[in-house]
Order: sequence, then C-alpha cells, then structure tokens
Amino acid sequence: ACKAALEEGLVPLVLEQAAGVGGVWRPDRFGKVWTSLHTNLSKYTCAFSDTPWPESAEDFPSSTHVQAYLQEFASHHGLLQYVQTSSRVTSLDPLPTGQGWQVSWERQSDSGVQTISRPFQYVVVATGIFSKPQRDAFPGVDSFKGEVLHAAEYRSPERFAGRRVLVAGAAFSGADIAADVSGSAASVTVATGSRPLWYLPRYLNGRPTDLAFYSRASSEAGRNATDDERNLVRHQLFATLVGKLPEPLVTPDPHGGDLPFVAITDAFLDAVRSGKVIARAAKMVNLEGSTASFADGHRQQFDTVILATGYHLELPFLKQEALQAIEFDRNDLLQPAILHESMWHPDLPNLAFVGVYRGPYFATLELQARWACGVFSGRLAKPSAGALAAGLEHERAIRKQRPRPQFPHGDYVGRTETLARHVGVHPSEILGDTSHPLYSLLYEGPLLPFHYRLVGFHARPALAAAAIRACAARYPT
Repeated sequence: ACKAALEEGLVPLVLEQAAGVGGVWRPDRFGKVWTSLHTNLSKYTCAFSDTPWPESAEDFPSSTHVQAYLQEFASHHGLLQYVQTSSRVTSLDPLPTGQGWQVSWERQSDSGVQTISRPFQYVVVATGIFSKPQRDAFPGVDSFKGEVLHAAEYRSPERFAGRRVLVAGAAFSGADIAADVSGSAASVTVATGSRPLWYLPRYLNGRPTDLAFYSRASSEAGRNATDDERNLVRHQLFATLVGKLPEPLVTPDPHGGDLPFVAITDAFLDAVRSGKVIARAAKMVNLEGSTASFADGHRQQFDTVILATGYHLELPFLKQEALQAIEFDRNDLLQPAILHESMWHPDLPNLAFVGVYRGPYFATLELQARWACGVFSGRLAKPSAGALAAGLEHERAIRKQRPRPQFPHGDYVGRTETLARHVGVHPSEILGDTSHPLYSLLYEGPLLPFHYRLVGFHARPALAAAAIRACAARYPT
C-alpha cells in the first residue's frame, strides 16, 4: 500500500507496531512463523508484480527468506523512510467534515511511550487477519497442568524433547508442526477434527502445486459448471493425485460432491505412515488436568498441547459504530467483516481495507492496494453505490453459506482478474490476440502477479515479460 500510494503521488505514513517490516514473517513475538516453515506458494506466485525473486532463490522460500524479500522490497523501492515502527494505532475517528480520519497511536522508544494524534485524508487498514490466536476453542485450556501454546508461538522442535505433544488441528500449520516436532518429542498425536482434508505436496508431477492449479484456461473451462460439478472434479483430481490417506486419517469421499478442503504439506503423511505422528480422526473437546478428551471418547495424557486452531481478526482501533457498519464478528473465523471486495464500505468514506480477508495472495492484496490508492488519488473512480450494495450482499451470502467453504473467496483467478480490471491493469488486449507472443503463457500458463505489470498504470512490460518467461522456462505448461 505504501508503494502504491507513492506511485499515485500520495505521501504515505506507515504505522507498524513491530520493530521492523515483515509482519507475520518476522521471527520475533510479532511474527507467526517457525524456523523450518516454507511457503505453500512458489516464489512465482508469492511475489509482488514488479519484484520477482532472484533466479537462485528456492522454489518455496523459507520464512527467513520471505522476511528478507519484504525487507529488500521496502529498501529497493524507497519505502522505509515512510515507515514508523514500534507504533501501535489506538483509534480511528472520523473527522467532523466526514472527509478523513483522526488517527491516534502510541510510539514506543527508549525514552518511553509517546502518544501521537494526527488527521489524515485517507486511511488504509492493512493489519492482515492473523490478529489474535484462537486459544478459547476448548474448555480447560487455562487450567491444563502442562504447557499450552498456539501455533503462532511455535518456533522450533528442540525444546519439546522428551515431551508427549498433542497438536489440535491438522490443516496447514497443524500438519506441518506435527511433522516438525515429531523429530524431537517423545510422542506426537494430532487431533484432525471432523472434516477430512486432502493433503497435497508442494510439487505435483515435478511442478509447484500452485502453478498447476490456477490458470485462466482452467478457470474458463469450469465457468459454466455447477458448484457440485466443480467440487466433484476437484475431489476426483485430488484422489488421483494423492490416493488413499494412511489410516486412521479419513480420506475425503471423491464422489460426495461436498466442498473439498486441502492442506499443503510435504512431511505429514510420511510421518503418519511411519508412526512418528499418531493421528486421531476426532476433535479434541476439552482439557482437564493433564488429560485431553476427544470427540470419540478417547482420553490421553499430554505434557504439551499446541493449538493449530486459527485466528480471530481484531480491529481494536475502530469505534463501535464502524464495527457495526462492517457487521464485524470476531468469532467468525471465515468471514469476520462484510466489505465490498473485502475493501470498501459506504459508511466508511476515505477508508479502505487491504489484505484483511482469509487466504490473501500477493497478487490479490497488491491489486487491492493499487485500487485503494488509485481511488484516493482521484485517478480511479470510487465504487458506485450500486456496486457497493451488491458487493456487500455477496459477502453476506458467503457468511451464510452452508456448508462453509475453507476460504471465503476460493476463486483466486476470478477475484484477481476482477481487481485488475478495477485498477486498469488487466492484459485484455494481449489475451484478445492469439498471435501475441505472450498469449499462451497468459492464458494457458499459471496466473502470476507479473501479468499485472504488462499494461496500464506504472506498467513495466519488459520486466514482467521476463519474469513470466522465466517461470515458463523452468516449468513449462
């Protein structure tokens, strides 16, 4: 958002509560990553549109390398001078004119805490959704005799040597942490819950999984299918790729037609097969003393419980009126806020949200930032009243959807393409010309952030084309 503001001729101030850039990728208390973590998305997707990773970077960067990438991005583009670190926003109040916000924050320094308040014409909320670990999912957490920590606090396996460890939750973080800690702990049990998942590796047939799944061609091929038909196709594809899961993990029914849930992990299934991780196909329901009880009636003693239970979104700086406007529900881990394109609300003028939804991709959140700053600069039109009303109703429908999806905006291609059209950077002309040298790479190849620097505002066509061709050379479609 800071870079997008500069591109629009705006003068930004970034208020960051941590001691530096990096967000969830930081190794300190503000971060949510562990030492062995690698991205679920390849470096071709996990990148900003004008900053491809170096060719020497591994396909799935480590958390350390992602933080370094973000630090270098901020340094290279001259953003650090606009970032005020150790600054926690305490309130956003609408100005009496209705055309801006009074922003108050506390800045920590060696001399103490300084309270600052300034008016701003425009505000971008870019806090992300990983605000507060959900620790209240089970009764007895506070009285457990052993150690209880959330996945957000997990850093490395060594300190769990000799301990009996329970991991509650077996999606993305839970599966990887269970496999990671199994090399040190005396025993590791994972409570998978009631919803079966497909566990996919980072590579499928030699290609990064994200490059195999998301393209304009595949999105268009499924456009006219019903939800049930799309779900069936996905289940059968996953069944072909993964096969039957090792017992006692429950293999999803490939013919059921329900929404498929997935997790990306390389080591979890092998750890279950080898017995290093004991899987229980039942949810943990409570803790009492040093004993965990499961939904299937099983009881077992543990020394440590790691909660891989997700996060609450918290927006403590917003007043109650603003929270009511966005229909905020902190207990809804899927869809906590109702915003048009996860960004706008008509009752909150001159305020935009960026990356504040479950499952944001680099390309998507970058386009949100470019759209917000384009509107704030006056280069782009504000969303119309009709578009806002329809968008809010669409988000409400997602909240009401049953059964609930794994992600609220699962159509990555469609969502990103829509945002690109709003920003005016969609490569429509190239996609309309089958003789264009980039046509097949854009249409049949994976959807990449670099597609949105080929044309339009602040385009960098040579850099973007080189990045697209580098991906295609390494992993041909």
